[in-house]
Amino acid sequence: MTDDQLVERVKKGDTKAFEELVIRHQKSIYYFVLRLLKNPLDAEDTVQRIFLLAYQNIKGFRADSTFKTWIYRIGINQCHNYFRQNKNREFISVDNILVTDSKADPEEDVSDRERLSYLQKAVERLPYKQRMVVTLRIYQELSFEEIGTTLNIGTNSAKVNFHHALEKLKNWIKTEKR
Repeated sequence: MTDDQLVERVKKGDTKAFEELVIRHQKSIYYFVLRLLKNPLDAEDTVQRIFLLAYQNIKGFRADSTFKTWIYRIGINQCHNYFRQNKNREFISVDNILVTDSKADPEEDVSDRERLSYLQKAVERLPYKQRMVVTLRIYQELSFEEIGTTLNIGTNSAKVNFHHALEKLKNWIKTEKR
């Protein structure tokens, strides 16, 4: 059954259909929110709020976009709310909570973690819109059209922001290697 079909069933009162939507999208929404909030507990709470809001407002979902882009839009709005409410709070870095695989060569493990840490910090330095486009494109694997819909920008604008973000990341990496 497609997301659209499930949404129509939810609108008619079928809670099992909503459970299926949650099962399909919860993991990707969680990792998206975690990348933004950098705290697993806050991400879990926020994801619960996202799906609660989606359930409460699903009758207003007009299908101008896909359910997937609609739920990401709710997620972005909830992350905005989170940041407004927690302006001066310290965040736990994702690097501190990642569990690394045990490798035969500990030096290689440290090198991988350092590269990942540097890349994550570089992405965090990007301007907000570019950071959102990169996160949605690379980590959430949304198309540029879906990104545009999610962020209320045009598809070409999503592509341009992604291109500029990649150029900045490449330049920062070149500078760092010197």
